[in-house]
Amino acid sequence: MKRFFKFLCLIFLFDTVSAQSQDPSKYAASDLFPAASFLPTGNSYRSATGEPGPAYWQNRADYAIDVSLDDKKDVIAGTETITFSNNSPHTLSFLWLQMDQNVYKKHSKGLDAKLFLSGNTSDSKFEGGFVIESVLFKSAQTTNKLARYTITDTRMRIDLNQPLASGQKVSFQIKYSYKFPRNFRNADFNVNRTDILPTKKGDIYSVAQWYPRLCVLDDVSGWNTLPYLGNGEFYLEYGNFDVNITLPSAYIVEASGDLLNPDEVLTPVQSERWKRAKTSDEKVFIRTADEISMPSSRPSKPSCTWKFKLNSARDFAWTASKAFVWEGIGIKLQGGKKVMGSSLYPVESKSAESWERSGEYIKFTLQYFSEKWYPYPYNKAVNVASNLDGMEYPGLVFCSAKDKGNMYWAVVNHELGHTWFPMIVGSNERKHAWMDEGLNAFMDNMATKDFNGGEFIGYPEIDVPVLALFADTLVPIMTRPDVIAPNQVYSVQYQKVAYLLTLLREQILGKEKFDLAFRKYIRDWAYKHPVPSDFFSSINNSTGEDLHWFWKSMFLENYKLDQKVTKVVNPEKSKPAKAQITIENMERAAMPLLIEITFENGQTEFHKLPVEIWQQGPVYRFTPDAAGVVSKVVLDPQNVFPDVAPANNVWQKK
Repeated sequence: MKRFFKFLCLIFLFDTVSAQSQDPSKYAASDLFPAASFLPTGNSYRSATGEPGPAYWQNRADYAIDVSLDDKKDVIAGTETITFSNNSPHTLSFLWLQMDQNVYKKHSKGLDAKLFLSGNTSDSKFEGGFVIESVLFKSAQTTNKLARYTITDTRMRIDLNQPLASGQKVSFQIKYSYKFPRNFRNADFNVNRTDILPTKKGDIYSVAQWYPRLCVLDDVSGWNTLPYLGNGEFYLEYGNFDVNITLPSAYIVEASGDLLNPDEVLTPVQSERWKRAKTSDEKVFIRTADEISMPSSRPSKPSCTWKFKLNSARDFAWTASKAFVWEGIGIKLQGGKKVMGSSLYPVESKSAESWERSGEYIKFTLQYFSEKWYPYPYNKAVNVASNLDGMEYPGLVFCSAKDKGNMYWAVVNHELGHTWFPMIVGSNERKHAWMDEGLNAFMDNMATKDFNGGEFIGYPEIDVPVLALFADTLVPIMTRPDVIAPNQVYSVQYQKVAYLLTLLREQILGKEKFDLAFRKYIRDWAYKHPVPSDFFSSINNSTGEDLHWFWKSMFLENYKLDQKVTKVVNPEKSKPAKAQITIENMERAAMPLLIEITFENGQTEFHKLPVEIWQQGPVYRFTPDAAGVVSKVVLDPQNVFPDVAPANNVWQKK
């Protein structure tokens, strides 16, 4: 998803974190360690082990789209044929489609909810949205038939002429058009995901959410038809895409899929460079900055039709501009696969601290995540300079044309990281944004540390005090995205999840155990639709640990942690006895216990005790290994855990 700025991060939370623990303890062991799990029992579709069950199913949507761009009117006009495969066990009488462009219609739910606000003062009467010319059922055996359909806000229901049984397919054609929105802005940050960026040499079109798309029918919620409001992103079926894009020949086009006809849409010089770039270890300019103003840098014909193909993907996006500098580089992945890194940007962005490093960043990100987690699935990775602060699609990302230095690295790494979540692991972003944003942010933090000897800090892992992530005013991670206040989005969906997964990996499970489980989760759910309970169960079962206490307190709820040194009873100095130490869990959350003990003779001990010590209640008593008088006790001396009252973590002998 797009980049969020630091000023959005919980600036209002500091007065809401309880700094002092109050007696009695709020902790209840039965809440975090119940006999009956809050996770659903397994069934034939989704197993209790967090794996797809033997009868797991999901539908499929294949798209063949012919689209044109009128750059005088900023209008997209297209004809798409969708072939829907009903792999569910149900007989269907209707289908639901997403109509995302309708969020730009007056009084759309998104506009009235004020998640989208227009900044287009020069055209205050602008009204966008899909214009549907026709919807026809397609069949080789019968004449095309008009379909009955109903559009409600950002959804379209198509009634089938006859029931579609399990295992059957239906094809239908939609003719549509829409006018490009320009400069729709939220009061605080850019929430548009399709737009036009004016540059010195021409407009850059960022084309996304540009065709009606099938809603997902799954075994969890049935038809997923939540309206598109802005923050909640997308939930899409997988399928193949055949896309033909027609526009004036002065434009350079790039897209999610593989270009099938380079010799028809490129000059002979560009075609040769394009082919060389696919295998070159060094970047190759397919069109240089100097060539942008040269008519000879484009074919001498009125228009070009660019043909692309993409298989096993959940979406498709593209870009077009007369202003592009275009460079490519060949990237070799583990196992020998070659991927082309493609970068397109205006001359204004051509800078050594910015877009000139695009190929380098693409190469590292693809190689790093492929080796560590799961192989990159596409034949190319496209990075486009735009006025979108950052948005991801299969094989193509939009990043800010203005970013430089650390921020440019951070946004490219993050958007390409979305290849793994949600492009490969196809979670429901409309309901569970943390399953792609948070997991991706967690991976990004690791990649940033390893890039070029730690050259950049990337997005700040935590740019507010950690305790602010557990403030009373903060909503739980499992909150639906569109319900989260804008100034909590980044902290809840991104930072808190990344922080907690790092805590789980480095302090609770250990890196090797966690990494094995995380890889298995990706493998099991590649090109499928997991829900949060699948993730929780998968990690539990792969690691052999009961982490219900962690998922409940940290994800389902916004519980706080407060471990307190309640009492230290020292032996008499004349007797060789051991001290008795009492620790109390004052808040609702639990974590392992880290204790550093210092004796009067200068000797020290360190103990790491498992979270299971809290199964008997809020009070834990123990004795050190060594006898003697204790002079100091410190809980969590390195501040590993998010204890909201660190002052009571220390006891010192008076």
